[in-house]
This record gives sequence, C-alpha cells and structure tokens, in this order.
Amino acid sequence: MTKYHLILMAAAAMVLSACSSLKPQSLGGVPTAARPEDVATADEFFKTNKGRGMIPAKEQTPTLTPANSGVVVELDQQRAYLYHGDKLLAFTKLASGRPNYRTETGTYVIGQKDLNHRSTLYGNFVSVKTGSVMMSDVTSGFDPTPVGGKFEGSLMKYFQRFATPNGRMTAMGFHTGVLPGYAASHGCVRLPDGMASWLFENVPLGTPVIINGDKLGVPMGTVQKRAKREPKVHSSLKKKETPPAEVSPPAGSEASAPASPEPAPTKSEPAAEAPEKP
Repeated sequence: MTKYHLILMAAAAMVLSACSSLKPQSLGGVPTAARPEDVATADEFFKTNKGRGMIPAKEQTPTLTPANSGVVVELDQQRAYLYHGDKLLAFTKLASGRPNYRTETGTYVIGQKDLNHRSTLYGNFVSVKTGSVMMSDVTSGFDPTPVGGKFEGSLMKYFQRFATPNGRMTAMGFHTGVLPGYAASHGCVRLPDGMASWLFENVPLGTPVIINGDKLGVPMGTVQKRAKREPKVHSSLKKKETPPAEVSPPAGSEASAPASPEPAPTKSEPAAEAPEKP
C-alpha cells in the first residue's frame, strides 16, 4: 500500500468521524421527525377513537429490522410514531419525563429488553411478612427502610432500554405505565400496555429511536437539578416519647395528704399608683 493510499484512507476516516457526530437526515429511510401528514393522521384517529394508539393487524405487520424501521418520539406532542422505511406503521400517546426528570433528546437504539423489569431506584417499601405496601413512591438508598420492610422497585413491564449509538446503556426506555395526559415519569417513556407489548414483540434490538422535544425534553447528557426533599420516615423508625413514671410518696408523709389551697390574704396590698401623665 502506497503512502498516497494511506493518506486517502486517513482523510476518509476523518470525514466519516465528522459525519457520525451529526444528526442524520434519515435512518434507513425513516424520518428523523414526525411529518405533518403523519401528525394529522394521528390527530384524526384520536378524534374518533378512545384508544391511546394505532397498532396494525398481524397480517399487515411487516418484519421489522434495525435497517428498515425506527421509532420517532415527539416529547412536545407526547406521542411516538413507528415507521417502516418512510411509511407510518403505528403511533401512540405516551408520558415522558416530568420537570427535573426530563427525557433526554437525541438518537438512540433499543439496547436491552426485559419483560418484567423493576426499577432499582424508585418504588415502594413493602412488608416482608405480608407483602403489603408500607410506604409508596420512595427512593431506594435515600428514604430509610421501615422496620420489617424491604424495598420493591416499581414494575416496568415490557421494558426496552435506550442505548447511545456507541453502545452506552442509559436509564431511559419504553415500558408500560400510567398516562395522565402530561409528562409525569422519572425520564422513561411510558406507553399504553397494548402498545408496549406490541413494540416489545415486534421491534428488534438495535432499532433506532429518535427523540425530539424543545419544551418537554433536554439534550442528551444534560445534568438536571433534582428538587430537594426530606427523607420519608416510617412511623416504625420514629422515636416515641415515653411519659415519666409517676412516683408515689411514702405513706404517712406530708406529701401524701391532699394539698391545701393557699390561704386567702387577710389584707389586700394597696394598688400601685398610676404614673402621672406627662
């Protein structure tokens, strides 16, 4: 190999490296943002359907691969769109990260699947004996564990974790969750149960996920300031004040007799004179 060829290869590598740092205009023909006509289609669907998304029939579902499909998440719309090439295949409502826990925008891939994933950080304290909830909405490692309790992470069924293009796993992902109509999660993208299940079964590992959002999202890698709060302390950990024990005086002592009222004064003290007015 000549020196000339080595120079060409080095130049080509530099160009590829520079291009990879830019947001691609398309991924396998998949749009990098929901097109106006697709948004209009979803708008019309939700006017006449009570469901939270549109899933194609089994016979109309093509074989999806990372090379021919992708999911576009529009945080400001609280919707997601699945494309097969440049064709809209499915769409859904969602609930993304709330303030201080905003979902990070950028280009990701599906990096991990876990059918019955549980959060390692957020959940409830439950009784070791009965399994009943002792305290809800707690943070592991921050809120102290009650006596006789244990931490149980929130169930995140049909979890599909987002990974960066270089393979770094994130704390975000798709999973089943409550959709109150606004951004309410700790950063994940909650989906209706039916849509989460369908995506879990049909979207393979490595599928691109493009997340957009200027108002309800923050750029990838943004450090968000968490709201400070005091730890939640269960009653089993709170110190109970015990009243001092009552000591009975020995029998026959003066203190054993009921106290007599103070004798009334025989002569009242003269009232103090009021100061003169200036």
